Amino acid sequence: MHHLKHTNNMHQESYERIVVGALRFLAFTSAIEAAVFILCVLLLTRFEHLSPFEALYLAIITLTTVGYGDYHPVTEPGKVVALILAVTGVGYQWLSLSTVVATLVEGHIIRFLGDKKMHRKIAGFKNHVIVCGLGRAGMTAVKQLEREEIPLVGIDLNERQVESLREQGHPAIAGDATEDETLKAAGVQQARSLIAALPHDPDNILITMAAKDLNPGIRVVARADRPENIKRLKRAGADWVTAVGIPGGTRLALAALKPAAVDFVSSILEHRNTDYKLEELLISESSPLAGCSIRESRLKEDYGVQVLAIIRKNTTIANPEATEKIQPGDMIIVFGDIDKLSQLEAAPGVFCPSTIEGRSREQVNSS
Repeated sequence: MHHLKHTNNMHQESYERIVVGALRFLAFTSAIEAAVFILCVLLLTRFEHLSPFEALYLAIITLTTVGYGDYHPVTEPGKVVALILAVTGVGYQWLSLSTVVATLVEGHIIRFLGDKKMHRKIAGFKNHVIVCGLGRAGMTAVKQLEREEIPLVGIDLNERQVESLREQGHPAIAGDATEDETLKAAGVQQARSLIAALPHDPDNILITMAAKDLNPGIRVVARADRPENIKRLKRAGADWVTAVGIPGGTRLALAALKPAAVDFVSSILEHRNTDYKLEELLISESSPLAGCSIRESRLKEDYGVQVLAIIRKNTTIANPEATEKIQPGDMIIVFGDIDKLSQLEAAPGVFCPSTIEGRSREQVNSS
């Protein structure tokens, strides 16, 4: 990944150096040619006894090789000046044209070599993730994939977005992700997952269908702009669908990488698993749990619940040790069987925030 980023930056820097060098060269030669032209006009005025306008006219028709014949040098010095003007003028024009052509050609060659390098890189990918749509949700998914150090390929119609992703060191294709050829260029047959993060639901539906057709085993996760399209995306073959937004981009990436974990958490949060749930419980001073360590509280033994985190003032203690003491005012996040959690909520000094009915934390702690 770092090598690809270095290579892309090298191509970009090489092309920029070529353009800057060409512009400097053209500026230098143009300055010299302008000085020669002005000097020749002044010399023609003197040697040919012409007015400044007539001398300028003669210099221009000589420089452009038009030669109407109405004016021509008659003195030896004037002929030498015209000869110098013709040689330098024609030489300058050809030199400028060749510089521009060479710059364009070299730029295309660099871009061509960069594209070839990128496609060879994609061809070597296996179990990578394809991100279709490099907007806010797509780029948030990219950042999550970067944190997971997962190889990825981006697809977007916006060339600026594509170039931006390439500069970050990731292969990116400027094209229509709904087309089979674009998905094939991104290595859809070898990809582990595809993230459909385009802003329009019909496009994401088409991408899902195309990806599943090209690679039936690929996991497709998609974003939906409208709630009614969530079912349509799933019917099209999407394995997981989320709502729009920046947090949705992170969930898209996680769903592509950790499908079982995300499905499990989603089933809990969306109450699809009716046997277990997450709950947050506030511990008051009167609670028998206050002052006890997690091991001493016997929450696991008596209620079959697991303490996932303790929120204490502005601090979150994730996956607390068994020796961690539960203090009055702590909010504990627990996971367990619904019936067992109901028994725990009925214990003295333990409150579910959603049932406190507006009482402050201080009032609860003192109760």
